[in-house]
Amino acid sequence: MTSTTAALNRFTCVTNDYREMRTQLKASSEELDRLKQQRAATLQSSRDAGQRWRQLFKDAGGKPGKKVRELQAEEHTLAGETEKLDELIGELAPRVEELRHWTGQMRGQHVTSLHLTRREMAAARLATAMDAVFDKPEGQELLEALAQRGESLQQEVLEDSKFLASLGFDGHESKIPGFMGRITGDDRRKIAAEVVKRKRGLVADVVMKRLEELGDEHPRFDDALAAPLPPLACEQ
Repeated sequence: MTSTTAALNRFTCVTNDYREMRTQLKASSEELDRLKQQRAATLQSSRDAGQRWRQLFKDAGGKPGKKVRELQAEEHTLAGETEKLDELIGELAPRVEELRHWTGQMRGQHVTSLHLTRREMAAARLATAMDAVFDKPEGQELLEALAQRGESLQQEVLEDSKFLASLGFDGHESKIPGFMGRITGDDRRKIAAEVVKRKRGLVADVVMKRLEELGDEHPRFDDALAAPLPPLACEQ
């Protein structure tokens, strides 16, 4: 199994776990909303029944007629239903918050895994493309040309008065024979590092110029790797 296949498999597993968790959250959140709506409607109906029997009772001069008693019973029944709904809501609400917490954790893993997988796949594609380039005669010619160009870089560094000034030398010292043998080991390492930096810059400059020519036509990841899953409203 290649590293890219392993990364893609990990991403798929993490994403499936995230999907499953947020499916549970969505179902529980919707049920909680339904219970809350039912509670609000039941509570309002109980209050309405209470207002009606009280008004009828007053209008009848304090005589508790049949309708008054029916509305009283309805008020009490609905009040009891409201209490039962409160109990159900009290049990479900913490569960929804727990699911929301774990869904958030899994979303973070999903996003992290997405970025890691894209990075590994892009790196593998780059390595394959580079191997393909350098396996061709044109690739070998490029390497040889870069090596030849790189041979002159140390002398260019030693002639760079601005760089030498950063090391504490004036522009003439490097022209004196035996300059590299007289300077400290630390300065030699800094000069060597600058040479390596400029060698890498040779490649970077060429590649960056070609990349700029692509403009906005950069290759994009497809399907599941295109972007993180959009969060559901219940995840907020």
